[in-house]
Amino acid sequence: MRWLFFLRTIPLIIAFLIFVGCSDNFATISANFSSVKEELRESEPIGKGHVNNEKMRPKGSSAASIDFDGQIAMRHIETQTSFGPRSPESPTAKLQTLSYIRSQIPSSMEIQLHKFKANGFNGTNLWVSSRAAKKKSTTLIMLGTHWDTRSQADRDTDITKRNMSVLGANDGASGVAVLIEIAKHLHKRPPKINVDLIFFDLEDIGNIGKNAYAMGSRKFVEEHPKYRPTAGIIIDMVCDKNLRIPREHYSSVSAPEVLSGVWASADRQEADAFKDIIGGAIIDDHIPFLEVGIPVVNLIHFPFPKSWHTTDDTIKFCSATSLDQVGRVVLDFIYQYSFNY
Repeated sequence: MRWLFFLRTIPLIIAFLIFVGCSDNFATISANFSSVKEELRESEPIGKGHVNNEKMRPKGSSAASIDFDGQIAMRHIETQTSFGPRSPESPTAKLQTLSYIRSQIPSSMEIQLHKFKANGFNGTNLWVSSRAAKKKSTTLIMLGTHWDTRSQADRDTDITKRNMSVLGANDGASGVAVLIEIAKHLHKRPPKINVDLIFFDLEDIGNIGKNAYAMGSRKFVEEHPKYRPTAGIIIDMVCDKNLRIPREHYSSVSAPEVLSGVWASADRQEADAFKDIIGGAIIDDHIPFLEVGIPVVNLIHFPFPKSWHTTDDTIKFCSATSLDQVGRVVLDFIYQYSFNY
């Protein structure tokens, strides 16, 4: 999740043409990111400020009332951050966090632990399944987020703090908080389709040493080759008080129908944090799924907030209203899902 700073010196039209050309074969570019992209994790927004031409449903479309409680989600963030950073250097905090997530999952749902090794680290993905009654549906929606935090606050303005771990209230805890509350909603009001919630480990230590981003989701995809959800949504950094979620570039290129469905839900729920413009090209947990042809989109704050990858990533910059918007949009997407796959 980084800027390609040198693109700022190139006229936006040229930058746009470069990215459009690169997007013709997504599988190729995603498997062969340049060293700069791998190190910086994100690129200049394509056509910054350009309005997406995809049609959204008119306001006023019918949608069931969703009472997602952002204040409860805020308490989940508070609990996670009370454990401290959830980076590889903090095994006790990681165990406490896993235990807490498991304790919040309704008993009607199945929980599996996917343990893996990546680049010398031991990781754990938490896989939660909610299945439609009597297997009436073959549709499977995957919701994902990362539960780990960054080992170094390498964006901190105070250079003496750049080797400190990031607490990750926004970048880590916010996505977990939303998925926990979504799980409870799915328990109380089971949808007619199947839903998986996956909490990925080792997403946020990329560009530290020789580590890559999204290692947990990549290992999950590699070690579950038959896992083929109909569609998916990755949630990352969604609690900022000035939340702004544009249409992430790779999502718009490789999963446009899913992205349009999400924005239709945002329209129905009047979620103004969702902006109908093209955002940056982000390397996140959706990329390993897109590489194997699974349409998964990334909902992420962009441009990144000032607290990103700093010691200021604390709950004081989080908003219950922002969490509420994201929770309602994702639940609306699940309950209103009607794509003809």
